[in-house]
Amino acid sequence: MTVETHIRQAIDRVHEEQAAIDGKQAAYRRFVTGVEGVAVETPTGQRGGLRTGPAATVAASSSGGSNSRQQVRERFAETVRPHSTADVDDPETLLETIGVELSEQVAMALAPQNMTGFTANLKQGVLSEAAQRRHELRAMERALDREEASLVAANDAIDELLAWIVDANETALTDCGFEVLRARHERLDGFHDRCGTIAHERQSLLHATTSVDAQVGITQQELVNCLYDGFPVAYPVLSTIVRVKQICDECQRAIRAHLVRRV
Repeated sequence: MTVETHIRQAIDRVHEEQAAIDGKQAAYRRFVTGVEGVAVETPTGQRGGLRTGPAATVAASSSGGSNSRQQVRERFAETVRPHSTADVDDPETLLETIGVELSEQVAMALAPQNMTGFTANLKQGVLSEAAQRRHELRAMERALDREEASLVAANDAIDELLAWIVDANETALTDCGFEVLRARHERLDGFHDRCGTIAHERQSLLHATTSVDAQVGITQQELVNCLYDGFPVAYPVLSTIVRVKQICDECQRAIRAHLVRRV
């Protein structure tokens, strides 16, 4: 008996995403270290600043070009950008990627045509946005770990159920006595209940939210929607549970037919 569960495919997909998140986390660590080593420039002229969000400390303050801002752009290009654009079909400029990752405000402040210096406020703004992204990546990492644990547990349980059914089917029903048939039927009842428990646990997880330091939250449903986009099924575990229940029902109907004939 061969049953396409899609769960192993889902586990492989989670592993791919975990590797991608690990790589991006390492890239952000290198980026932050690089930015921390960039010298700030003494502001001249009228001070200004960004007004909202984590980038509120970003200031536009001095006149002339900025070698330090160029260094920050280069650090970003060397570290974070390759991990940000890996799945992007349409090419985007460096500043567009900075806008996606660190906010449009930071991108504008770091743009070459923006005749401002790399002030302490701007440096802090860049680091604040990077810290926010690192929080989000940690939340994603934890959500992926929960998804992996759920998939592995479901896969192990379903493999055990299917292995028993395959082994039992090696003996024809006509070769089984009444008590053996009744025991098989009861065992399948237990499998049916186990499938219900797995489905309930899975549904509970899909409604859960993973957060880091109560600052960043990602719902498991959002994660699943992204992870399994393009899969043959939207819910690998639940669709498998439905199929296994159908198999249990089919086996029980065949057993009942033999039991009735022997009464």
